[in-house]
Amino acid sequence: MVIPIPSFSFLTNLARSTLAVVAGGTLLLAAGAMVRRWHSDRFDLRVKKLCGDYGLTPAGLLQGKYSPQHLAGLRVLPLSTLELLLEPLLLRCSSAPPLVSVLRGLSLELGLIDAWQRRVLGQFPSTTLRQALTMPDGLLYFLPRLRFLLRARSARNLGLLRHQASWPVLARALDDAHPDVQQVALRSLAALCVPESLPVLVAQMDKAVSARRSGLSLHSLKAALATFPPSQALQLLPALRHPDPRVRGAAAEVLREMAKHQTVGFSALLQYRAVLDRELAALASDADPGVRLIAGEVIALLASASPSSGMTPAPEENSTGARAGALQALLERPKLLRLAEIQRFLSDPQPSVRQAAVRAYLAHGPRGISRLYEVFLKTVDKSLRDLIIEELDQAGVLLSLLQNLGDSPSNLETQVVRQFVSMGATHRLKAALTNQSGRRFLEGLLENLEDHCPPRIDAWLGLCAALSAAKRRGPAGHGPSSLAA
Repeated sequence: MVIPIPSFSFLTNLARSTLAVVAGGTLLLAAGAMVRRWHSDRFDLRVKKLCGDYGLTPAGLLQGKYSPQHLAGLRVLPLSTLELLLEPLLLRCSSAPPLVSVLRGLSLELGLIDAWQRRVLGQFPSTTLRQALTMPDGLLYFLPRLRFLLRARSARNLGLLRHQASWPVLARALDDAHPDVQQVALRSLAALCVPESLPVLVAQMDKAVSARRSGLSLHSLKAALATFPPSQALQLLPALRHPDPRVRGAAAEVLREMAKHQTVGFSALLQYRAVLDRELAALASDADPGVRLIAGEVIALLASASPSSGMTPAPEENSTGARAGALQALLERPKLLRLAEIQRFLSDPQPSVRQAAVRAYLAHGPRGISRLYEVFLKTVDKSLRDLIIEELDQAGVLLSLLQNLGDSPSNLETQVVRQFVSMGATHRLKAALTNQSGRRFLEGLLENLEDHCPPRIDAWLGLCAALSAAKRRGPAGHGPSSLAA
């Protein structure tokens, strides 16, 4: 079977045709781009000219230069043209706050606010193809699948203008069929901060974790709720009592952000201490460890602000467990509460709070332990000293205390050991030296005894004498020793 081979002339004609099609397509694309650029420049110049004619410039609006005649001229323009004229000004609202009130009043006069509200709710006028082609964004009106862009832009404009009366419309937009519209509506509600809208956002948290999952994530809802003032904190109570730990933790995080970043109105948050302490005390003992940790952070922040607030403290039975729970939770993140803030908990009348404060010091590592040594040496409260000794023993810190004994006559470790001896707590030091780690340490100490300085040798000789004296007194005689000095 013979396969026919195309002639050379046929291949040449095919290549020429392909090249012609490619070149023609490229020229058409270039021409289209040039026409589009020309049309865009021409349209921008027209918009700028109209803005100048009607006084729609930031300086003109702020100085009130637009006249009633200009306003009457604007009223006869189509809404689509008005939107294009105001679009650049709306985008400057965030950088020029005085412009917001002027544009809000102007938009109300021109009927734009009402048009945006209807559009957010999905109420669009019927549009023919011919009408759509005459409007700048006409195709968005004509194609229903693209109308979400118009709904999102309208929700954004209502938020930029801080039109608080539009919050019910924006709240309904949280259940829009398109997630982009939901997100824009959420940001606008966060910008408005209308107190009546906060319960709506709290209800959305339930949807975010339930089977009826919406386009709003729990993270975006937390960020929106954190923008509300602390005076609205009590509206978070349903979320703090929610059966899902994710919602409880998110609500506690919102309280934490309110306490950390809201300086104006912080006293309003402290006014609710009696209520919040009960809720936070329950969260501090929550079954979920993440919820316990966040609740502890909030309690610590409120407690650190309470002394200087002049507010009436919460009842003791409500606040004691909360403060202890806060410090226990802070053990997992010790850097959150500064060392200087822990000390005031050591004078708390409740033993559980003092114990939690001592453990918080230990969780800070070497710096916290050194600060705890200083507290131990300065305090005259015997019960606090006994508590510190017990916690140091349980934390296994006593051996490291002995390892630094005698490095210098006035170092903290040497003073602490002397205080141990004077209190008759030598049995705890002996226990630390007689376990496996302690025996290895003693072996190394004796092997290199000649390398140690005289103060270190003297300190160890004094400790050995105190241990021998305690042994002679017997197990029942762990009283103060005369060799402490």
